[in-house]
Amino acid sequence: MAEILPDQELRNSLPKLADDLVARISEEDPEHCEELLGAFVSQLFLSATKQSLRRERRARQAEGIAKAKARGVQFGTRRKPLPDNFDEVRKSWRNREMNLKEAARLCGMPATTFYDAVRRAEQEAS
Repeated sequence: MAEILPDQELRNSLPKLADDLVARISEEDPEHCEELLGAFVSQLFLSATKQSLRRERRARQAEGIAKAKARGVQFGTRRKPLPDNFDEVRKSWRNREMNLKEAARLCGMPATTFYDAVRRAEQEAS
């Protein structure tokens, strides 16, 4: 027996789903059944179209980003240049001559920014 793929299972269940929906709408509002089903089909088509357009837009966007990165474009905010005393303060901090807050204050930056800059500088050095 051939294995049924998930999308094939879904396709096989669509006729029953449609029959159930028609039966439910017919029971709830028999006078407006055709109108409601028409509105449902229209909404279904619009939803599918929107989803398809979103998928296409994301694919084009990913393609554009990949091309830009291949050209060397960097995304995100630009980093401010490190202060002139950064390397000296970083070494003092690593030698435990001062704590993180003191080192950051001497460089004129928040502690988390100082710590991230240290990490990046040390990664680039290795």
